[in-house]
Amino acid sequence: MSQLQESPAIYVRLSEPTSTKLTPLLWGMEEEGIPYKTLEFEHGSSLVEQAYQAAALSPLAVGIASDGKYVAVHSRNLAVETPLFRLALDAPNTAQALRVLGCNAARLVKGLAFKPL
Repeated sequence: MSQLQESPAIYVRLSEPTSTKLTPLLWGMEEEGIPYKTLEFEHGSSLVEQAYQAAALSPLAVGIASDGKYVAVHSRNLAVETPLFRLALDAPNTAQALRVLGCNAARLVKGLAFKPL
């Protein structure tokens, strides 16, 4: 009997999968030792809904979505309309904030305290 299972990972839905501006976000998750899997952003749903759907699909119950203007981190355990974090990509120090956001998504999985944004 063969069972195929998804490997545990935070699911990340990206509207621009080839863009490098979200690389620090991915580095933050790697820094904490939690893998991620990128998925295509499904247009027609809001950013927050996309983040929640990613969390609902993820074996780790954490999802992230980016529409090119914002990034949202969500947990399967939260209400759909209430993401844990939301960050504007035009904010000051965006690269550092994205790295911390990635770390915090991973820390949610690990049950550790969040780093300040």
